[in-house]
Amino acid sequence: MGRIQKRALVVIFPEFNILDVSGPVSVLYNSNFSVSYAAKDELTTSQENATVKRDISFAEAKLQLSDYEILIVPGSRPNNILPHVEHEQGQLSELVEFITSFASYTDQESVRQRTILAVCIGAYFLAFGGVLDGLSATTHRLAIPGLRDATQRYIDQTPGAKGTQVVLEGTSGPVSYLDAGRNHFGVRIITTGAMINGIDAALHFVSLGSSPSLAVEVAGLIGHQLKEI
Repeated sequence: MGRIQKRALVVIFPEFNILDVSGPVSVLYNSNFSVSYAAKDELTTSQENATVKRDISFAEAKLQLSDYEILIVPGSRPNNILPHVEHEQGQLSELVEFITSFASYTDQESVRQRTILAVCIGAYFLAFGGVLDGLSATTHRLAIPGLRDATQRYIDQTPGAKGTQVVLEGTSGPVSYLDAGRNHFGVRIITTGAMINGIDAALHFVSLGSSPSLAVEVAGLIGHQLKEI
């Protein structure tokens, strides 16, 4: 039996933050991952005016959830994120529905262990979809109140919701990233602080899923100081 190709999927939306994407993708690419981009539209432009062509639609990617080991969810400024959380009718957007599907999908035949990495304010998407319920999470320090509001909204709308522990400070200062472990579907949930911390979290993912030595090697290659939580 041949080696299974390691695959990552990045979801993007209009006005996404390019560093939230390029940081983790650089780590994964140099860790021998194949990286694909999913979006609602054929072309999507970041807040920095970089345009990305999608590889796959959300509908198509939803049929291939077991193919991906990690889902990268970038953020943006809150006013760029909130329009993509819900439809006008109050239903969750296709993007949020896709994220929740990835977070709850189970495939007994797949050998892949799946992870969601939400970078910076990308944690908002997870919060609105209930993906953070019962877990701990972090985000950019300036977006902490908004994350608390989003998780509280999910509690208010969902009977039996457990809530989310929103964390800003650790024992040694601001949290770079927070690995909440695996949810009850077996999907690991990781959130990060600032934009640059997407690199730290991606290296953490590589250390867990491949090897610590590979994470050290990739960190050196891209000139980044390897951090632990």
